[in-house]
Amino acid sequence: MYIRSKTFTRKNGTQKTYLYLVEARRFKDPNNPKKSKVRQVTIASLGEQEKFQDKIPQVLQHLIKYSKEKLELLDLAQDLSPDEALEFGPKIIFERIWSDLGLDKIINKLQRKTKHQFNLEQALFSSVLNRIVEPKSELATCNLWADNVYGLEKFQLHQYYRSLDFLIEHKPKIEQDLFHNIRDLFNLEVDLVLFDTSSIIYRGDGGRAEEILDYGFSKEKRFDLKQVVIGVLMSKEGLPLAHFVYPGNTNDFSAFPQMLAEAKSKFPIRRVVFVFDKGMTSKKNLQKLVDNHDEYIAGARIKQLSSDKREKLLEKIDMQQVKQNLWAKEVVLDDQRYIVCYNPKQAEKDLQRREEVIARLRENLKTKGLKSLLISKEYSKYVTIKADKPKLNEEKIKAEELFDGMFVLTTNNKDLSPPEVVTAYKDLQKVERAFRCLKTELQIGPIYHHTEPRIRAHIMVAFLALVLRIILEKKLKETEKNLSFSRVLADIKKIKAVKFNVKDKKYVMRTEIQGEAYQAFKVLNLKPPLRILEQP
Repeated sequence: MYIRSKTFTRKNGTQKTYLYLVEARRFKDPNNPKKSKVRQVTIASLGEQEKFQDKIPQVLQHLIKYSKEKLELLDLAQDLSPDEALEFGPKIIFERIWSDLGLDKIINKLQRKTKHQFNLEQALFSSVLNRIVEPKSELATCNLWADNVYGLEKFQLHQYYRSLDFLIEHKPKIEQDLFHNIRDLFNLEVDLVLFDTSSIIYRGDGGRAEEILDYGFSKEKRFDLKQVVIGVLMSKEGLPLAHFVYPGNTNDFSAFPQMLAEAKSKFPIRRVVFVFDKGMTSKKNLQKLVDNHDEYIAGARIKQLSSDKREKLLEKIDMQQVKQNLWAKEVVLDDQRYIVCYNPKQAEKDLQRREEVIARLRENLKTKGLKSLLISKEYSKYVTIKADKPKLNEEKIKAEELFDGMFVLTTNNKDLSPPEVVTAYKDLQKVERAFRCLKTELQIGPIYHHTEPRIRAHIMVAFLALVLRIILEKKLKETEKNLSFSRVLADIKKIKAVKFNVKDKKYVMRTEIQGEAYQAFKVLNLKPPLRILEQP
C-alpha cells in the first residue's frame, strides 16, 4: 500500500495534484486463467496535495493508535536532542599519514622497552595533531583541545610531559627509522640533500636550559631575546628528513659542519652539497668548505668582482634554456666555476622598478636636501656629488642594466650540469618555505619550556607536524598542481562528528565531506568513514 499522485489540467490551464491511497492487487486474466495481472486499486482519495500536507502529522498520529505494532512517531523538536559537534576530519587524515610513515609502529616498539603504562604513541600523535590543527601548549591540549576531537584518546597533563621526555630520549632512533620509511615510501634517491638554519626566540629567563639558550643573530630581529638555532635536512624533492638543534649563538657556518657530521653518521646519504644564498658567501666561508672537502652551491657576490670579470660573466651569450623564463650558461674564471642565470621576465620587472625609482629621484633632487638623498638606500647609489650639489649618476644607472634579470651561482662541484646546479639552488626555497610553515602555521615559537630536553622535544613535535603536513601537500600537488593546500585543509576541518540523542538513545553522525576535502581521502587511498559512527 502506498501513496500515488495524479495531476489534472483544468480548462483554464491551471493544474491540481491529488493524492490517493492505492494498493497493488493481483487479478486473474479472464482471457487466460493460468495467468494473472497486477493492478492498482484506489483505497481512498486523500484530496488535494496542497491541502492535505498540513494534515499529515495528525493523520499519522491517529493511524498509529490502530496499529498492532509498537510504532512511534518522531517529534524532531522534542525527541531529537543534539549534544555536541567534535573535530574529526584532521584526525582521520593525519592519522593515516602517521601510520603510513610507520610512526605508530616505531614508537610502540620503543615503548615495549620502557615501564610506561599509558599509550605513548597516541599521546605523541595528539601533540603533533594539535600542532597542525590548532597549536596550543600541553596544558591547553590536555584541558581543552583534546576533548573536542572525536576518537582521540584523552591523557593527563603529566602523561603529555612524559611522552615529550620519551620522544627526545629516543630521537636518534625515531628519526633514523623515519628517514628510511620516508625514503622507501617515496622511492627517494638521497644523493643530494639541502641544509638551512633558522632561529626560534625564547621568552623567559631560560630556567635550567642556559646551555642551549643564548643571544645570537635573530632571523626574527628580536636581538633582545634569547633563542635556539634549528637546522633542517631536506631532500631535493622537498621532504624533511631530519632536524638539528644548536645553542642560540651558533652561526650558520658553525652549524653546517656539525649537521653534516651528524647526518653522515646517521643516514645513508651518498652526497651532501651545501646550498646557501649569497648572504653567507664569502671567500673565508667557501674556503672552510673546500678545506673540509665539502661541496657547495652558493649565490655569488658578483658586485665584489672586478668590472672586467663582471662584464664577462653577465654577457647574455651562449645561454641554454633551463625552463620557461630561465636561461643559464657555465663560465670558469680563475679555476672557479660560475653558473650565470638570466630570467627575461624578471629583467622587465627590474627595469620597471629602476625607472620608477629614477623618476621619483628626479623629483626629489629638486625639493630634498643632500643628506636625505644619501641616507636613502633606494636613491644613494644613483646619486653623485659635484661642487656640493647632487645629480644623477648616469654611468651607475647604465651599469645597473647589466644586472637586470641576472643572478650568478658559484660551485666547486664538478659533476652537476648547469641546469642541475640551478635546480638545486632553487630547491633551497623549499627549506625556506618549511621554516615559514614552522613559524606561522605550526607556531613553533615562542618557546616557554624551562629545560633543555623539553625545548628539544617541543621542536621535534613541530618537526613531525611539518613532515605530516608537507607529505599531504606533496601528494595533493602530484594529483593537481593548482589545488590549494590551505583550501583542502580548511575543508578537512569542516568534517565534524556530531553527537545526538534520539529518544534517550545515543548516536554519532559524520557531517558531509565538502569542497576539496575529498581530494585528501583520494590521494591517501583512504575510504571516508561511515555516516553513522560508533556510539560513544
